[in-house]
Amino acid sequence: MRELGLDVRTDQAGNSICSYPGQMPELPPIAMGSHTDTVPDAGHYDGALGVVAAMACARSLAATGIRLRHPIEVINFAAEEATMGGSIGSRAMAGSLDPKILTKPAWDGTLVSDHLRGGGLDPDTLLLARREKGSLACFLELHVEQGGTLEALGLPLGIVEGIVGLRRYKATFEGLANHAGTTPMAGRQDALLMAAPFIMAVHDTAVAHRIVGTVGTIRVLPGTPSVIPGSAELSVETRGLNEAILDETEGRLSDSAKESGGQFSAISKKPPAQSDPRLLDALTSTCEELGVAYRLMPSGAGHDAQCMAHIAPQAMLFVPSRGGISHSPDEYTDPESCVTGARVLLNAVLKIDTILHMEG
Repeated sequence: MRELGLDVRTDQAGNSICSYPGQMPELPPIAMGSHTDTVPDAGHYDGALGVVAAMACARSLAATGIRLRHPIEVINFAAEEATMGGSIGSRAMAGSLDPKILTKPAWDGTLVSDHLRGGGLDPDTLLLARREKGSLACFLELHVEQGGTLEALGLPLGIVEGIVGLRRYKATFEGLANHAGTTPMAGRQDALLMAAPFIMAVHDTAVAHRIVGTVGTIRVLPGTPSVIPGSAELSVETRGLNEAILDETEGRLSDSAKESGGQFSAISKKPPAQSDPRLLDALTSTCEELGVAYRLMPSGAGHDAQCMAHIAPQAMLFVPSRGGISHSPDEYTDPESCVTGARVLLNAVLKIDTILHMEG
């Protein structure tokens, strides 16, 4: 980006921001981007494609000397896949990052602040990255679907109507560690056995409310075959588009944990984010003008765009994931789909620049 003469900076939360000036510098920027951090044993597309495509859009404008009315920003968000709810960089920018999270332990017992320092981020400056509502004209994110819907339908593009709310909890069950060979079955206080009905309750409650619920980790102590589990700590996640249903689900799970003798507490909450109708219109009309078939669809995964919705209108584009595989070395999106997504993104930005200026 610097080679193109564009300004590049890193904010206090570690977000990389590239700026391309517009004809009217007083207007807030149109922002595009995603993240380049990833999970262990991941693929090459999740997040990174959105950053590369946004860079390609900026490069196309700069290389041809075209300046829109609005400035353009390309953002590579830090720590989207981080522990404790993820999206650390975009939550910091949007002002939705709870500072209490930084002092809490992650799933492995290490403080979140220590994890961030290990990743090159300064937890003491994160909150200084906050930007005010209206400081961006809008935010657009291109992303791989991370599911198999588009591939199954043979479609090259998905336009995201909304991003599910994501909640994470901790459930803890305390029993009594004792010798596994000398303690009769009738006299045991097995913490993992206490947790078993709750694990089933997560599944059954999610099915009943037509959302998704997952017990992702189970930490059993002392964690040896010859000792009855004395404690069990579970991570729980629910996702859905309806906030009221997520609230009801939370209450049901809390009651279930207590009925089994456990404790249930919230770790993080991201509200659902509906895509802006004006941006959706611009994306759909762009696809129709370019002859690109598409499907309107929800996003079951959380994204940086969900956080940016706190301060700016947002919308997303999906391109197909082969086999619906993501967070895996087998993650793959063919080059043609990547190019198609970037073309739609660029042409939509041109259209949005006009729409937002006319409304302003």
